[in-house]
Amino acid sequence: MKAVIARRYGGPETLEIVDAPLPEPGEGQVRVRIAASSVNPLDWHELRGTPYLIRLARGVPQPKDAALGSDLAGTVEAVGAGVTHFAVGDEVFGYGKGAWAEHAVVAEKGLAHRPPAVGVEEAAGLGIAAVTALQALRRGGLDAPRTWDGAGVEPMPPRVMIIGATGGVGSIATQLAAHFGAHVTAVTSAGNRELALRLGAEAVLDYAADTLDDGLARYDIVVEASGARPTRELARLLTPDGVLAVVGAPRGDWVAPVAAVAKRAVANRFTKKTIVSILARRDPDDLATLAALLGEGAIRVVVGEVYPLERIADAVRHSESGHVRGKIIVRVAP
Repeated sequence: MKAVIARRYGGPETLEIVDAPLPEPGEGQVRVRIAASSVNPLDWHELRGTPYLIRLARGVPQPKDAALGSDLAGTVEAVGAGVTHFAVGDEVFGYGKGAWAEHAVVAEKGLAHRPPAVGVEEAAGLGIAAVTALQALRRGGLDAPRTWDGAGVEPMPPRVMIIGATGGVGSIATQLAAHFGAHVTAVTSAGNRELALRLGAEAVLDYAADTLDDGLARYDIVVEASGARPTRELARLLTPDGVLAVVGAPRGDWVAPVAAVAKRAVANRFTKKTIVSILARRDPDDLATLAALLGEGAIRVVVGEVYPLERIADAVRHSESGHVRGKIIVRVAP
């Protein structure tokens, strides 16, 4: 099979497409014939081995496992012992290791059934980004449609700001928050205003021209999907018991990413507001929830650029640029 590997840490130029042996599933594992994958910041952080703490897990001085890629969508072609939820021929999506390849072995808990009406490219973009978005909103107590018993005055909807609202994580977070009944303010580029409105935002701010802080602490939840803005600036946007959920961290090899996460942890100890860094947990229940929402049309994946596997280096370069609309998809099968 064809597989993308990187034998050493570095940029997209280190990626190779090689012939690799077909993997066999072990206990609790499924082999998937992959139709499409996607590119996440997680993938190129692992490629570069930055921040350098990543290398403690991946290997020093070079990666112990050269395979790369996380999200996938495809067809089950073999199952290992103990697998109960999937059978050969099932159409699935999810995440695992080595997804930039024609075949990959994935833990059963990393997969969900692909809804019949959803294409492989859309499903391939759902995994890590969507789970991250759901878990970020959950930290603010927003992970299901609001219910109201009809007694008294209907409560005001929660106010949510999504910064980076048309990127991979942000586009899903915007849709989820709107589906759960929140009033959503999207922060994105001027060119993506109409997309943000279509995703469910009721107000849109241009990150290059508009001031986010108008002096009114009005948001119950702020999701910062790029990890780049200062915590103090974002905390001022929150109501007294609001939640700031930050995905990612500023770029850097050593100090900047770690320091940013540490500062959030310290700030959280000295305020009634909640300030948290979000690193998605790969939860099978969350994946199943998102599959159901996708299947019923409550959310959709914004498919941006689609690259063939042979152009994986270009796909990674695009992702690293930071100017991404929706999800970058890697088409593996014709």
